Amino acid sequence: MKPIRADFKALFEAHADEFLADLREVLRVPSVCGAQTFEAPFGIGPKRALETVLAIADRMGFRTGQVGNCVGWAEYGPDETQAPTYFGILGHLDVVDVEDDWHYPPFELTQVDNMLYGRGVLDNKGPFLSTLFALYLIKTQKITFKQRVRIIFGTDEESGSQDMPIYLAEHSAPYAEFTPDCKFPAVYGERGLLDVQLALPITDGSEQQITAIEGRFAKSYLPDHAQLILADGTVKTYHGKKAPSNAPKWRIMCYRS
Repeated sequence: MKPIRADFKALFEAHADEFLADLREVLRVPSVCGAQTFEAPFGIGPKRALETVLAIADRMGFRTGQVGNCVGWAEYGPDETQAPTYFGILGHLDVVDVEDDWHYPPFELTQVDNMLYGRGVLDNKGPFLSTLFALYLIKTQKITFKQRVRIIFGTDEESGSQDMPIYLAEHSAPYAEFTPDCKFPAVYGERGLLDVQLALPITDGSEQQITAIEGRFAKSYLPDHAQLILADGTVKTYHGKKAPSNAPKWRIMCYRS
């Protein structure tokens, strides 16, 4: 990868506090998927995050818009009449829910040494906002583009990306795009998602011994503990390491107590 140009690096460093202030504002919105409500198809949190970033993009002087109260966009370059197609940068503002296993407040920006902590710093508010900010700095230098560049930000990536069909029903897809999600540039695109349920019969009669299986279960991660409650009142607790569902090699329950 090419080194960052010295003038761009100096430009960012001169505006670093401005970027951190915007990131802090976006992180403070607990944009966890919630129940659908009025003009908020994926809950109040994701809708508030959408409004927050649209306000930031408006302040930066971009052309902006939103679709279905769940997908926003900020655009720079020639307008649609001059450039019918556009290059896309796709990010998302929703985050996975939190538990009480944080060392720092999850919905605040905490800087320790040279590290930033907060829910969404890596996935995906931090990388997404850095892209928006980079385009803003390019804009301040009056650098012109031959093609439109549109940054698209959804609010349902963590729960299945049901927002993207809503966007594509009103807007064409970009001719090319990348995704600054998570460990960019190692990650530059969204993976496909297969959501299946498997049902297997238990033929030895042992299911009659089980009353319930309890724990905090979600599609996005494997919990670090679960309880098996037996018909005779016995409770067996299993502990392991919490891991994202997209990293199967980490999904091992380590020990039992």
